[in-house]
Amino acid sequence: MRWDEEVDWLVVGSGAAGMTSALRAADLGARTLLVEKSARFGGSTAMSGGAIWVPANPGMAALGIPDSREEGLRYLEHIVAGRVPPERLAAYVETAPRMVEYLATRSHVVFEPVPTYCDYYAEAPGGKPGARTIEPPEFEAMRLGAERTRQRFGFEHSRPLAFMSLKASDVPALLLGGWPRIALVMRRAAGYYLNLRARLAGAGNTCYTLGASLIARLRLSLADRAVPLWLDSPLRELVLEDGRVTGAVVGRAGREVRVRALRGVMLAAGGFEKNAALRQRYQEMPIGADWAAGCPGNEGDAIVLAEQAGVALDLMEQAWWCPVFKVPGDPNPRVIVMEKGMPGSMLVDAAGRRFVNESSPYNDFVKGMYAAHRSGVAAIPAHLVFDATFRRRYPVGPVRPGSIQPDAALPASLRDGFLVRAHSIAELARAIGVDAAGLEASVARFNGFARTGRDEDFGRGDTLSDRYYSDPQVTPNPCLAPIETPPFYAVKVYPGDLGTKGGVVTDAHARALDRSGQPIPGLYAAGNCSASVMGETYPGAGGTIGPAMVFGFLGAEHGCAG
Repeated sequence: MRWDEEVDWLVVGSGAAGMTSALRAADLGARTLLVEKSARFGGSTAMSGGAIWVPANPGMAALGIPDSREEGLRYLEHIVAGRVPPERLAAYVETAPRMVEYLATRSHVVFEPVPTYCDYYAEAPGGKPGARTIEPPEFEAMRLGAERTRQRFGFEHSRPLAFMSLKASDVPALLLGGWPRIALVMRRAAGYYLNLRARLAGAGNTCYTLGASLIARLRLSLADRAVPLWLDSPLRELVLEDGRVTGAVVGRAGREVRVRALRGVMLAAGGFEKNAALRQRYQEMPIGADWAAGCPGNEGDAIVLAEQAGVALDLMEQAWWCPVFKVPGDPNPRVIVMEKGMPGSMLVDAAGRRFVNESSPYNDFVKGMYAAHRSGVAAIPAHLVFDATFRRRYPVGPVRPGSIQPDAALPASLRDGFLVRAHSIAELARAIGVDAAGLEASVARFNGFARTGRDEDFGRGDTLSDRYYSDPQVTPNPCLAPIETPPFYAVKVYPGDLGTKGGVVTDAHARALDRSGQPIPGLYAAGNCSASVMGETYPGAGGTIGPAMVFGFLGAEHGCAG
């Protein structure tokens, strides 16, 4: 092979997995190159909540919240239920706190615990009521200089107001309303308008939070180390010589560049959520690419090339499931996180019947949609049904609470093509095409549960996770309120995802394994192009990005140490 470039460590993909791997490799003295398919860096991480899930993280001790790596491992072993080799779970639990401390002392990447954000199965053995989820604090993007314009961002609709840079820790104040919400808005507005440097530069909101903050911090850390980042540079081919991956062919400026990688190639290029053909090949129907909220360029290129190189694949039928709304005129789905758990709404199938705990973790929520659909009654799409009280109090996708944005103030596209309204439950059923008698019976039963505070069908509100997105002012169950005040509303709900979670099978060092379970020398994988260490489950907020960073970190240590 004639090489055009030579490095020690080649990283494909510029999300959290790739950037963390590149940072650790550079600190180990490896000549490192980061290549990115698209014109912007950050991948799905830049569009995400940016949190990572880390048992026994340093912030927990500071808050006086007891935890241990043994408890974290016990929790993971319980919920993963044998789907992933135990040595990979152990590697994650052992490495994650060390990685967090390393980044805090050696880079711009720091995290803060979210004290009340519980594990999704906090009642399981080893589960915790909060603080395993940690998130990056605000970051002033002007520190990035010109690089700021090359970063990917979340969807515009993810920010309620231009100056509202929200963190996960802001959610309680946002949900409580009243003075806590007013204080939050005022604080964010002051930060925005008093940032004179950004205002004079016409830079928009430069207070980054969530995934934007995490990616900006990683990018600044790599810039400090002068690690090159090639944009518009897709992976074309993995080069194998005598059974070892020795480099890759990368598209760059209209030509194919052969990059030799002496220590290894780290695949961190995301999943295949935007590849409808691959999804239909591996995943349960109905499925497609337009319900996925991941990065637009995530088409599984690295997974396909890795399979051609002989690697084993696993978990290809799985995704980080999350329900979504589809809004007329907007090609991007809107993830449903808060709305589904707020009291006074319920999800129904074509028979007008509930079939899932609406407040359950979003991964389980979508699995419930597929299970119901599989039973023979159409549940894809399903309908979220609510009344005027819910409409007045809470947002629904792009529709702000009615107290702020009444129906008369809605644009026609939302009033006529998104939000269905009727004066009775029977009329609503006919308008959305579900069984009227079934819907009326379901609403009556649901209202009875709301008054007693006990959901006898699905246990809504029984767990800490259910109650995280709820209204504490509603009693006796903050997740339940009757649907009784006209007019009544419905919105379609689709089984979306935050990205796929199947791909290259790896070991505890992030080494890619062949179909006989042996490592392929020189090839590593992390993030959503690898088969997730979380198996078919989702431990808590940050359960996607945490493993992406940890195994990117571990791969660099294995490939570049010594």
